[in-house]
Amino acid sequence: PRMVLGRYVLHDEIAAGGAASVHLGRQTGAAGFARTVAIKRLHPHLLSNAESVERFLQEARVAARVHHANVVGVHQVGRDEHGHFLVQDYVEGDTLEGLIDASTLRRKRLPPPIVLRIALDALAGLHAVHEAADAAGGALGIVHRDVSTQNLLVGRDGVTRLADFGIAKYAQSSVVTDARYLQGRVLYMPPEYLGRRPVDRRFDIYGLGITLWIALAGAPPWPEASDAQIVRLATTEGIPPLSESGLAVAPP
Repeated sequence: PRMVLGRYVLHDEIAAGGAASVHLGRQTGAAGFARTVAIKRLHPHLLSNAESVERFLQEARVAARVHHANVVGVHQVGRDEHGHFLVQDYVEGDTLEGLIDASTLRRKRLPPPIVLRIALDALAGLHAVHEAADAAGGALGIVHRDVSTQNLLVGRDGVTRLADFGIAKYAQSSVVTDARYLQGRVLYMPPEYLGRRPVDRRFDIYGLGITLWIALAGAPPWPEASDAQIVRLATTEGIPPLSESGLAVAPP
C-alpha cells in the first residue's frame, strides 16, 4: 500500500545512505496540478540520537539558504509520527558515479567534453553554496564537505545539480564534529584536512578536482588502496597526474 505523508503520496525508495533513505513522492492538487519530489527521511534507529537529528535538521537549514539551478533545492522540512523528513527536488537521471559505472561496463570512458560540462555545472552550484548569505545578507560560510561522484546528479535535461548537505558545515553550525572523527570520503579530502589543519571552501574545490579526475579516468587514483594508505599517499605524494591513468585529453 502507498503511504501518505501530508500532501504527498510516497512511492518506491530510490536511494539510501548511512543516515537516511529517499523515497519518490507525488503531490497533486486542483486543476490537474502534479509534482514529483524526493522525500528524505532519517533512519528510524537514529531518531533517538540527538546529534543525528540535529545534523539532519542542519542539512535542511543549510540547503534552504541556497537557491540555484545547479543545486538540489529543499522545499519543506517537516515531522510526523515517524520522525523528520525533507522534501527536495526530484532529479530524473543518474549520479555521476552511475554514469561512470555504465561507461566502464561498456569498456569506455565518458567523453571529456561531457565531463567538463558536468564539472562546470557543479562549480556554478558550488559557488552559490559558498556565497550563500543569511536573511540579513551576512555570509554563512558554508562548506559542503561531501562533493563526490555520488553527490552530483546528472539530469535527463542535461543539467548537473549538487546534492546532499548531510555533513555540510557553516559558521552558525551547532553540530561539533569530534576532532578524532573524519567525516566523508577520505579520497576526496584535501591533505590540509587530513593533517588536521584549518580548511575553508577550498576543501570543496579539492573534492571537485578529485571528482573530475575520476570522471575523466573512469576510475579513482589508487583503486586498491585502503583509507589509511590513501591518507599516506595523498599527504606525502599527492594525486598522480591524470596521464598516469592512460588518458590523453586534447589541449582544446
